[in-house]
Amino acid sequence: MEADGVRKMSGRSRGEPPKTLINKEYPFQVVLYLTDWHRTNLVQMLNDRERLGGYRLWRSVYHDKKDFSSAMFQTEEGQQEFIRLYGGKAHNPHDKSSKPWETYFEK
Repeated sequence: MEADGVRKMSGRSRGEPPKTLINKEYPFQVVLYLTDWHRTNLVQMLNDRERLGGYRLWRSVYHDKKDFSSAMFQTEEGQQEFIRLYGGKAHNPHDKSSKPWETYFEK
């Protein structure tokens, strides 16, 4: 665990392109605070993410005793439909002024 209380998941999967390339190809991202409902419906979420043109892997962070994931899409339509179905908040990986996405749900 890092000093700021954020534990990043393991590094890149074998064969996964660099984060900067993924952000370029999939610029429309959704940050999800994973609840029990999301975990229970994970298979449906994965199917919908694929149907909407999402990237095959999640980015995950454990922050302040909560699990967060980021789904990435090539189109804004895919991003907005995923938010409509599962909640979450839109994230722009190219916005350098935005705060870390795992803090989007802090009060």
